[in-house]
Amino acid sequence: MSKTKKEFFNATKKQLSNYKQLSTNIIKLKNEIQMLKDNSVGDLMKGISYDSVKTGKTNKTSNMIEDAIINVSDLITEKEIELYEAEIIKSTIDLAIRNLKPIHRQIIELKYIDGLMWQEMVDIVHLEERQLSVRASQAISSISIALFGKKALIEQEPLFELLDYKLN
Repeated sequence: MSKTKKEFFNATKKQLSNYKQLSTNIIKLKNEIQMLKDNSVGDLMKGISYDSVKTGKTNKTSNMIEDAIINVSDLITEKEIELYEAEIIKSTIDLAIRNLKPIHRQIIELKYIDGLMWQEMVDIVHLEERQLSVRASQAISSISIALFGKKALIEQEPLFELLDYKLN
């Protein structure tokens, strides 16, 4: 396995191992966004006293409130982008797992999502550890392609370059 392909493989294993945390983070982000939307503007507007607000020669009040609202708006946007990215990763992993053969799906779910040890899986799946490991690697490679696209097929790039050369 090439160094680059191995990096994608390891990144995929890490994503699978963090799958439950990813789901929890999505819920947390949704809650944070909702709380910011529900509370921010109302809280900023409560009890405002313009007595302490500095005015200029034109008697224009400072932009403190507008600045605070813009800061909250920017924070909401950042959280929404983070949520969108997390949901894309999760849905891609979900789709990739659903498209695996049933035995591969079971191995990925048991090993990386549920966190079982290989020996515990032997008793559930009724395959030897070596067989489990080989099938897990096949499944991870497939999920890696779903997550990272053509970049995860880097070992085949010389073939693509050769085809491009012959076509030109």
